[in-house]
Amino acid sequence: MRRSVVSLMLLLALGNIGCSKGPNLPRVKGTLVVDGKPAAGANLLFFTPGQRGGVVPSANTSADGTFEIITNANPGVSPGSYNVTIVWHDPAKIEEARKDSSGKSDPPDLLSGKYSVPDKSPLKAEITSATKQLPPFELSTK
Repeated sequence: MRRSVVSLMLLLALGNIGCSKGPNLPRVKGTLVVDGKPAAGANLLFFTPGQRGGVVPSANTSADGTFEIITNANPGVSPGSYNVTIVWHDPAKIEEARKDSSGKSDPPDLLSGKYSVPDKSPLKAEITSATKQLPPFELSTK
C-alpha cells in the first residue's frame, strides 16, 4: 500500500512538471513611436544575432504604441541581445489584402522594409533579468 501511495505521488508530481508553462521569463514592455506619434498595429520580432529559425519572441503594438514581448504565446522573453525587426502594415490596406484570394498581396509596410531584415535592422534590444521597460523605439518615415 505504501509503495502505491509513493508511486501515485511521484506520478502526480511528474505530471505537473509536464503541464508547466516553462521558465518564468522577465516581462518586458516598450513603446514604438513613428514620426512623433504612437504606431498602432506594428509587428515586432526579436532575433538573437545570427538566428535562423527556432522560437522568435514577438510583440504587436496597441493603439497607444505600447507593446509587451511574448514568447510561445506567453508573456516574457529570455535575457539576451536581440536584433529587432519591425513591420508596420498600412491599416487602410489590410482588409484589401485579406480579400485578395491569390494570397500574394501584402499590405505595404509604412516603414518601407527598412527594419524588416534581422541582420540589417539597426534596431537592437538588450534584455536582462531585471529589464521591465525598453527605451522607446523612435523611428521616422522621412
